[in-house]
Amino acid sequence: MRRPGWWRTRASAAMVLGAVTVLVGAGVGSAQEPATLQMWLAGPVGTVNAYTEVIDEWNKQNPDVQVTTTFMGDELVKPALLPALNAGTGPDIFEGGVGPGQPKSIIDAGHTLDLSPYYSSLGWDKIIPSDVVTRTSSGGKLWSIGQSVQTTVMFYNKRIFEEKGLQVPTTWEEFLAVEEALLADYPTVVALPAGDGWPISHNQTALWGLFAGPDGLDDVLYGDGRWDDQTFVDATQTLVDQYTAGYFGPEPLAVGYRDALASFFRGEIPMVFTGTFMFPDFLPKLGEAIADFGAFAMPNPVSGKPTYPFESVAGAWYINADTEHPDEAARFLDFLNFSDFGRATLLRNAVVPVGEVSGEGLATLPTIFQEILKMNDDNRANGSVEAFLDTVIPATVSAVTYDGLQGLLTGDVTPADFTAQVQAAWEEAKANGETMQPGGVAQP
Repeated sequence: MRRPGWWRTRASAAMVLGAVTVLVGAGVGSAQEPATLQMWLAGPVGTVNAYTEVIDEWNKQNPDVQVTTTFMGDELVKPALLPALNAGTGPDIFEGGVGPGQPKSIIDAGHTLDLSPYYSSLGWDKIIPSDVVTRTSSGGKLWSIGQSVQTTVMFYNKRIFEEKGLQVPTTWEEFLAVEEALLADYPTVVALPAGDGWPISHNQTALWGLFAGPDGLDDVLYGDGRWDDQTFVDATQTLVDQYTAGYFGPEPLAVGYRDALASFFRGEIPMVFTGTFMFPDFLPKLGEAIADFGAFAMPNPVSGKPTYPFESVAGAWYINADTEHPDEAARFLDFLNFSDFGRATLLRNAVVPVGEVSGEGLATLPTIFQEILKMNDDNRANGSVEAFLDTVIPATVSAVTYDGLQGLLTGDVTPADFTAQVQAAWEEAKANGETMQPGGVAQP
C-alpha cells in the first residue's frame, strides 16, 4: 500500500504493478509481424486485478494488439529499472511515483517520454485536474499519467459507536470527547501502526494540513515557507498529545500496518486513520461486513479553520522515451485510464481514477466508499491538502520524517526538534534541486 499493498502495503490495487507485453500489429489483416511493447508493474505472480481486467478487454477490442502480463514484485520502482533503461532493455511502460517521489533520476536521464503532445490530442487536458498535472509535470512537460487518487479519513466501527451511544464527531472537541468515552473500554482507541514509518506520517500529514491549510503547505512546497514554522510545531504537538493521552494504545511502535487493520476490522479497536488504498486489499476479505464500518473527515483542531479533504495521487504511468511505439503506448494508457470501460472497471475494483468520477462504475462501489467521495466533494470548496506528504517530498526528507515521528513516541525527539530536522533535510534537498517545482503543461 503505497500503501500496503504498496506499493505504499503503500498492498492495494493502487500498488499493483506487473510487466505487460503489448503486441502491436501493423493493422488488422496485415501480414507484418506484430511489434512488442513491455510494461513493468509490481505485484506477485498470478495477480488478477483491475488492470488485468482492462487488458483483457483491450485484447478483445484490438485483435492486432495483444497484452500479456508478468508481475515483478511489490516495489513501486524496481531496482533493476534504471540499469535496464540505461542498457536499452527496459520496459516500454512502467509505473513510478509523482512529485519528487517520481523517478527523478530516470526523467533527468532522458528515459521518460514527453506526453505533452497526447495531453491535448487525446483530450487528457479535459479530464486530468490541474493539481494532478502539477504533480506529474515539470519544465512545462507532462511526464506521466496519475494512476489513481487516494484519500485518508478516520474509519470507525459503527457497532461500537452505537453501543456507546456516540455520534460521529464534527468538531475537534467532539472528537476528543469520543476518544475519551472509548478509552475506558478499549486500550487502543485509534490504531496507530507506528512500527512502520509511513502510516504514522499520514496522521502527521493530516494535522499539518489542517493547521496550515492548502496555502500554508504550498508556501513551503513551492515558496519560501519553512517546516519549522510554529504552525507545524503546534500540529506536531497535537499528534504527541493524542499519544500522551493514551488514545493510540500503550505500544504503537510495536504495531505494524496489517496487524493494526486486522485488529480494527475484528472489532478490537474502534477507529483507525488510513486511506482508501486499503479497500482493494480488504474489501474481498470483508464482503458484506464492510457495512459495519463508517468513515468521517478528521475535524480541524484549529478554531475557525474548515475541514479539508486529504487527497494524493497514487503513483503514475510512464512511457520509455526509447520505445519504438510511443503512439501505441499512449493509446493503451488512454484506454486504461480514460475510456468508459477502463474507468468503470477501475472504480469497480476500488481504484479511483484521476478526474471526475460518476456513472455505473461509481454505483458499484461499497456505500462507505461512495460516502467518502461525497464527503470530499462536500468539503472541496475549502481547498484540499495532500494525504501523503511523503509522496511529494524527496525520499531523503521522508526518511528523516519517518525516523523523527517514531522518535516523538519514544520521547527522544520534541515537536520543535522534529520540525527542525525536517526543515534541515528539506533545505539540503532544495539546494540539491530535489524538491518539487511548480508544474503545468506548456501550451503549444
